[in-house]
Amino acid sequence: MAADASRAPARGSWIPWAFVLFFVVVTAVNGVMIWYAVESWTGLSSGQAYDQGLRYNHNLEAARRQAALGWQPRLTARSVAPGQAEATLVVNDAAGQALQGATVEISFERPTREGVDFVVALAPEQPGRYRAEFALPLIGVWDAHVTIRRGDDQFVLQQRFVLR
Repeated sequence: MAADASRAPARGSWIPWAFVLFFVVVTAVNGVMIWYAVESWTGLSSGQAYDQGLRYNHNLEAARRQAALGWQPRLTARSVAPGQAEATLVVNDAAGQALQGATVEISFERPTREGVDFVVALAPEQPGRYRAEFALPLIGVWDAHVTIRRGDDQFVLQQRFVLR
């Protein structure tokens, strides 16, 4: 009988195997998450990060010139039908008068997906009011980068929209 008792597994002998199983599961889950992170996004937000850093002072000067203009833009964007949207920009100058004779362009960029960005040129609808209708490739969040030009003056505005 003593021989049979020595062959029986000791009570609690499964505990070391539970630790091993725990770490195997943690390692497997981490491996899957690492693989998904590497495969789903390049991590590169700009292909010219170094050049953009070198233009820092130029960007600061452009921001000063923009602030000196005193232009007051108000951008709205909304869905008008499935797959269709419109953008309207109302711009006043520093004196509060409608800004006329400008060209307006909006670059819509998807913050979570590459390859669906597009550019829309807004047409003057009335003094200081510019508008365009456009096809919307996807519903959801869009970053609108507006460029307003009149002569040598330029004004840049960025705004985020949720279009459905």
